[in-house]
Amino acid sequence: MRINFSFFLYLFLSFLLIIAQTSVVPTTSLGKFTPDLNLIIIICLAVRTEIPYPFTLATLNGFLMDIFSAGTWGLHTITRFAVFLLLRVGLHNINYDRNHPFLLSLAFFTGTLLMHLLFLVLLLFKQDSGQAAFLSLELALYQAIINTVVGVPMIMLLRKLDGITKA
Repeated sequence: MRINFSFFLYLFLSFLLIIAQTSVVPTTSLGKFTPDLNLIIIICLAVRTEIPYPFTLATLNGFLMDIFSAGTWGLHTITRFAVFLLLRVGLHNINYDRNHPFLLSLAFFTGTLLMHLLFLVLLLFKQDSGQAAFLSLELALYQAIINTVVGVPMIMLLRKLDGITKA
């Protein structure tokens, strides 16, 4: 069983982006306009089919986010993996161009809204109304727009970077 360079590239980028998201980004004064870098990587893994072991990478991303965020244990692992699976299955069932910006925008927007819905359901199921009170439709829409604006150029940059490493 041979793992190619793309797997390690995405694992390393995931680790760096999670550290940036949990330590550097919260100290900025962007407020609700901060992108969810971990979710962007998860959606990138769902859209791209040539990356080896995407299920493992998506699960590791959620698990690392749980470790570094110090939140409810397993919440990020479950929600991120569910978003990955739903997008992966949904995009697999249609004939699409993986490089089309509209499809990428749609994937980022719906993936973010889906993640917020799953967060809300899991937090209400856990009866953690303190954390669930911070989730709103307005926040979900802001986050979806920001993730789309940051995610589409980021996925195109990652494709070029991954293409350079294979050449």
